[in-house]
Amino acid sequence: MSPLEKIRRRVCARWLRTVRWEFWPPYIFYVPVAFNYVRLAIRHGGLKLPFCTNPGTINGLQAGESKAFSLGRLFQHAPEFVAQTWLIAGSSPDEKITSLLKTIKAHEVTCPFILKPDCGNRGSGVKVIKTFAAAEEYLSAIEAPVILQRYAPGPLEAGVFYYRLPDAKNGQLFAITKKVFPRVIGDGQSTLEELIWRDERASITGKKFCRRFARDLNHVVSAGAEWPLVNAGNHAQGCIFYDGGPLATDALAERIDQIAKGLEGFYFGRFDVRYPAEADLKAGRNFTILEVNGFASEATSIYDPGNSVFSAYRTLFHQWDLVFTIGAQNRQRNAPSPSWSSLWQRARSYRRERATHPLAD
Repeated sequence: MSPLEKIRRRVCARWLRTVRWEFWPPYIFYVPVAFNYVRLAIRHGGLKLPFCTNPGTINGLQAGESKAFSLGRLFQHAPEFVAQTWLIAGSSPDEKITSLLKTIKAHEVTCPFILKPDCGNRGSGVKVIKTFAAAEEYLSAIEAPVILQRYAPGPLEAGVFYYRLPDAKNGQLFAITKKVFPRVIGDGQSTLEELIWRDERASITGKKFCRRFARDLNHVVSAGAEWPLVNAGNHAQGCIFYDGGPLATDALAERIDQIAKGLEGFYFGRFDVRYPAEADLKAGRNFTILEVNGFASEATSIYDPGNSVFSAYRTLFHQWDLVFTIGAQNRQRNAPSPSWSSLWQRARSYRRERATHPLAD
């Protein structure tokens, strides 16, 4: 690919990121959502009401929820549906590596496995570890608390959004996101970098992919060979999201409700799951929960490329209306909420830690 062609494709990618709302930066896209948040806070009488949504879990600003805490409790309740997860102890790289070795040996964990920050969002720092050398490199770079998780092969992944009103017996499915992991196919002549910039969808997040595969950009991909571009099922990392409404069934709703009730005080959030076939998920069987996210998570089905921005806002407004409604009901039940100072300290701490997150897969 000539330098001129590379420039042209980069300009096209920038244009596509501008005209496709799903790629708008958060400080633009979330302006209407922020105004709606204030409206709901006035209506329900409290800016911090969302922090009462899940009083049985650790709530936080976008990334204040401990994955090890929530997944550990879920595993105790429904081990057949949850990827086993352990918090890696230690503050220094050497201490973390020692803790990792002990955990791997004690629980017979084999490669590949997952390392990721205990508190994180948008797929930041999620890494599929295939060798111990890669694990050492990861733990030497990150300063945030880290969890080790058994690898769930899937290969399919979805985000199942759930809610339950505190005075309701059963919960409901709010939305389902079907996730597609993009890849490029080699022709035996083009380098990986050229394949990325020639693919219309991949080129939109081309800079991220090029950073992720910086060591392989000059590699010529064999004819017909597939090169996966992302492993983390997150839109911000390049995963493609579709409305997975057809996956919703009574059997799945009943199973998710049963699992969610294993987290005492959990009323609202998204379960990210992997499963081998759609029939399994629809039947509410043979799936593995990778993460459970609280009130700050989204019904990510809004990012379906065929969805309009107005439809996305309608869904988000409805979502936040539920958050405040549940929070208000839990406040009446004397659910505690954190102080402003603790929220501020938590947000500052997360920003510092996030700066050390390794590049996600």
